[in-house]
Amino acid sequence: MSETEKNLKQSIDWDDKWQTGNTQWDAGKPSPALVSLLENEETKALIPEKGQGLVPGCGSGYDVVFLATKDRHMTGMDISQTCVDKLNKEHPDAKTNNYGFTCANFYEFDAPKEGYNLAYDYTFLCAMEPYMRPTWAKRYSEIIAKDGILITLMFPLDEHEGGPPFALSEEM
Repeated sequence: MSETEKNLKQSIDWDDKWQTGNTQWDAGKPSPALVSLLENEETKALIPEKGQGLVPGCGSGYDVVFLATKDRHMTGMDISQTCVDKLNKEHPDAKTNNYGFTCANFYEFDAPKEGYNLAYDYTFLCAMEPYMRPTWAKRYSEIIAKDGILITLMFPLDEHEGGPPFALSEEM
């Protein structure tokens, strides 16, 4: 087990959360902010229509399914094997619909050589302890294609202590 993976597992046992059903973050649908982003013609035009996309910390996969199109393959990634097993069982038609799920460590997995055209980060960043944020940014810079785009919805914007979710700020 790598040092990054040890740090991730020591701070929060995501597999335990999935095994015990402690998934209070699950809203049961795609992020409303993401839906709004894609319904707005001006912002929708900024999002690559083709290529490969990634949703790390994908949870129940709603955003993965929502972002997948016939021309844009989306991959949902989670560090919890229990989560990914559940997703693969619940989405037997994923491949047909141009998406899939994988269990991997975001900081160490092998990204496609050409990089991702789209990466979507909603609650993944706020799940990382603040000391991991520089590594988070560096990793995205490594895996996003030259003309690719990262959509990051900042939540929660406040100054509370502890987490997850860990507090974020607009200045970040």
